[in-house]
Amino acid sequence: MTCKNHYKQPLGSIGKCDCDCPKRPRPDRHVLMLFENCVPIAGNRNTPNNIIFDTEPNSLPVTMAAAIENFSTDGINVTIFRRNSQETIAVQAGSSLTFVHDEVVRITANSFGQDYTGSFKYQITYEVEKN
Repeated sequence: MTCKNHYKQPLGSIGKCDCDCPKRPRPDRHVLMLFENCVPIAGNRNTPNNIIFDTEPNSLPVTMAAAIENFSTDGINVTIFRRNSQETIAVQAGSSLTFVHDEVVRITANSFGQDYTGSFKYQITYEVEKN
C-alpha cells in the first residue's frame, strides 16, 4: 500500500504504508511524578533564611500545594521563591498559610525575633522526560 496522505487512510493502515511516518499512538515522552511529605520546622532568631524546601536544579518545573502551620507564640515570615519571582508572607502565631504555586524553587522561613516551631505539609508534582 502506498500512502500519499496517511491521515486520510483508515485507522490501522499506519505501518502498512511505505512512508516514513511514525506508528501511532506515539508513546508519551514525559512522566508526571508526585511527591508529598509532612515535616516539622523550627528555627530561632539566629537562623536567617531557614531553607525548608529546595529544588535542584532550579529549572525543574515544580507545582506545589502546601500548608505551613505556625505553632509558636510569635510570627514567622515565609518566602516562596519561584523561577522568576519571590513573595514573602507573614504567618501570625497560631495561624497557617495554604497556597498553590507553580515553578517553586525554594521556600525559606524567618522568625519575627523569637524561636518558632511549626509544620510544613506539601504535595509537589513535576515532569521528567523518559529516556
